[in-house]
Parts: sequence; C-alpha cells; structure tokens
Amino acid sequence: MKKIEIVLITLLILAAIFFRFWQIKDYALFLGDEGRDMIVMRQIFIEKKLPFLGPTASVASFYLGPVYYWMAAPFLFLSDFDPVGPSYFVAALGVATVLLLYTFLKQSVGFWPAILAASLYSLAPLIVRYSRSSWNPNPLPFFSLLLIYFIYLGITRKKTIYFFLAGSCFGIALQLHYLAVILVSIAALIITINTSFKKWPMIFLLSSIGFLVTFSPFLIFEAKHGFPNIKTILEFVTRGSTIGFQTPHLIWLISNIGNIFLEELSMLKGTILTKLTFWALTLGGLLGLLKNWKDNSKKLIYSIGIIWFLGGLIFLRFYTGQLHDYYFGFMFPAPFLLSGLVFHLLWPQAYLRLIAVVITIQVLAFFFLNGFYTSPPNRLIDQTETIADFIIEKSQNQPFNFAMISDHNSDHAYRYFLEIKNRVPTPLETLITDQLLIICESTPCPSPLGHPLWEIAAFGRGEISGEWDLPKYGFKVFRLTHWPGVPSPAGKPALKGI
Repeated sequence: MKKIEIVLITLLILAAIFFRFWQIKDYALFLGDEGRDMIVMRQIFIEKKLPFLGPTASVASFYLGPVYYWMAAPFLFLSDFDPVGPSYFVAALGVATVLLLYTFLKQSVGFWPAILAASLYSLAPLIVRYSRSSWNPNPLPFFSLLLIYFIYLGITRKKTIYFFLAGSCFGIALQLHYLAVILVSIAALIITINTSFKKWPMIFLLSSIGFLVTFSPFLIFEAKHGFPNIKTILEFVTRGSTIGFQTPHLIWLISNIGNIFLEELSMLKGTILTKLTFWALTLGGLLGLLKNWKDNSKKLIYSIGIIWFLGGLIFLRFYTGQLHDYYFGFMFPAPFLLSGLVFHLLWPQAYLRLIAVVITIQVLAFFFLNGFYTSPPNRLIDQTETIADFIIEKSQNQPFNFAMISDHNSDHAYRYFLEIKNRVPTPLETLITDQLLIICESTPCPSPLGHPLWEIAAFGRGEISGEWDLPKYGFKVFRLTHWPGVPSPAGKPALKGI
C-alpha cells in the first residue's frame, strides 16, 4: 500500500505540474490589464519605484492592495522581463494548492479521500485555466485554502500562532480580490462552532495583528492620502443595485448559485449532473457533520467543509452585482475539500467505495478530454511583441505618439514591449510629435481620421501617411502626420479636456 500511495502521489504532482506549466507561454493571457501590471512590476527594478497600490477593481474606480505586484515582480525579473515570468509564479501556487489540499485531507480523513479529491482539483478546467496566467485574483485559492488550513491547525494543535498566520493570509487574500472579505464570516463561524468562547478574544487579537501586518502597505497609502479607496469602496457597497439575485427563497438561491459555481468549475453546462453533484455534496457533508458531531476532530473538518461551501454561497447572496466565474476564487477549493469528506463518509462500505472511485475516474476523464490543450494556443505574448516591433519599424527611429482603437482592450500590453525595447512613445501630455502610430484591433476597423478617441483627437487634424494590414492577426496599423492645411501643433503638449 505504501508503494501504491507513492505512485499515486507522484502521478498527482506530475499531473498538477503538466496542466499548469505545459506550453504556458503559448496559452498565457496577455492583454491590456496584464501589460499594465508588467509595467508597474518592471518599474520596481528599473526605477526603484515600489507601489503601494495594486490593480484597479473590475467593477468600480478603486484599487486593490499591492501584494500581488510584490509577490509576482521577482518572477518577472528572473525571467529577464519576459511577461511569462509572473505566470510561472501563479502556476507554482496552483501546484502548491493541489498539494495543500491533499495534505489537508490526508491529515484529517486519510489518504484515499485526499488523493481522489486532490486529483479532481488538479484537472478541473476552470481551476487550471486560472492557474496558467498572471492576474491578481489567480493566487486567491491558495491563500484562501491556507487560511482555512491554519485555522484547522490552530484548533487541533491548540497553538495560537496559527491564528496569526491565518490573519496574515486574510490580509493577502483581501488584496487579491475584495470578495475575499467573505472569508471573515466563514472563519468566524468555524471558530465559533469549534472553540470555547474564552479563547475568542485571543484568537481575534492574533488574527487581527496578522491581518494588519500583511495589509499594512495598503493601509499606509490610505492613511497618507485620506482613505480615498476605502471611501470609494463604502460608497460602492452602499449604493445598491438591481443586478443579481433578489429572490427571498434562500434554498433555491443557494442551490442555483451552487449549480452555477459547479458548472463553471467543470465547464459542464445545461445538464442535471451539476445539480445532482451540488445536492450530493451538501447532503453528504451535512450527514457527515451530524454523524461525527461528538467527535471533535471530525466535527471540525466537516464543519469546515460545509461552512466554506454553503457559507460562501450564502454570503455571495449579499453581492447584488453580476457574478463572474473568478468571483468564486475564494472558495475554489471548497467543493473539492467537501468531496473528499463525502468520499471519507462512503469509504467504509466496499460498494460505495467502488462507486466513489468509478465516478472520480469518469470525472477525471471528462476533465482530461476538455483540457485547455483542446483549443489552439493564442500566443498573445509573441503576437504583442511582434506588433510592437512592427510599430517600432514604422516609426522610422523618430519620436512618435501612440494610440489604440479597440472595443475591449487597452494599449498597455504594446506599451510594455515598447518600453523594454527602449522605444517608449512620447506622451501627448508631454509633447505632440510629428507622427501618431495607431494600432486598430476593432473589426471592422474605423477610419482614424476624426475618431473621438482622445489620443487621436489631441494629436490634431491629421492625414494618413501610412496604412498596413496585419492579416495574421486581423489588425491594422496607421501612421498619421499633421495636415498641412492648418498650423501644426507639434512641439507643444496636449491638454486633456480641451
């Protein structure tokens, strides 16, 4: 049995590594948001400029904390500023999450439930997709699971240092995505059910100190500037919304959100299978909790599984905006942890054990057949660099302003490569040059003449002196020069708002 365990653990590690690292550069996402992040992270080393704010939130004009930049920047440096570097960091955390989930379940319910559940997590399509690209929410599953694991260790080993570490993980998680705030309620419920109220003050104190240590960079910035982001966040959460679920039927709501969550995780949509899976996990977890209520160690792990899974879905009820798949990031490991507990519940009966193994193999086969490699690689990093080189060529080694016409993207990815190749476009606010180079990603591409984009309008009245198709990518590049019929604004700064 020991040899079998070693073989299966080795296969688990190899699968986790393969699904997260194989052809990672060819499949990595690299658009405007990623380019913006690379610019900020590169400045840490080139300009010795340490950021105390992170990326902007996707739903409003406030910022996250800087911890993602701080963690990912060394990998950008070690990769010689190749944008794939931070993706290696995310992928490594993805592998670590698989091993942490296995370790957690192995310690609490045994080897077989742990290896089955961790195998499912290692191949789940949505999990794999978000483990292969640089983006601030992508490390959130690791730090959420680590937070829960530290709470488990703090209770079982009766060492309060683990609650300090759990608070530290929360300080990191909250800087990755603000919906991680839900972890406070989940952690509080777990601690309330499984510890004496006499320990609550010390647990709260140590957790708070740990949180303040890792969240302090953001708090320092806020205190120094009058708390602009905290004020914006409070305004955002209190303004209300008509989007999202408004039904008072809590059971329907939880099951519906749970089904959406499982559909996104598995990429299996429009079938009854995810609905059955939701109820199997829910009822199995509740049954295990009731069955082991008097066994403190088993009660703890089953309460963790149920509270994290159902509690996460319930607390998401209070978010009335549109739910994107990555919003579930703080609870990505939860259904897999709970599946391991359900496997543990079934394991004593031989025929139920067989059913669990067969279902796991079938799900793994589905995950394998629907992996990321079934789609051709986008090669966005290479594509962006190639287009940046083309822009440099057409600039004819002369200063230039730069703009991009796109329905869904920003120009930061191109600007990143222009920066590392020492051909930084001249900002229009600094100086209007004699030429404006424009990359057009829209289909069909509109004429840049008279386009309302500020970067084009601020250049002044121009004429097209060059136009090139990039048929491989479906894009166009334009060169605009100043129209000779009016005084040229070249040599002057452009003023925004005028």
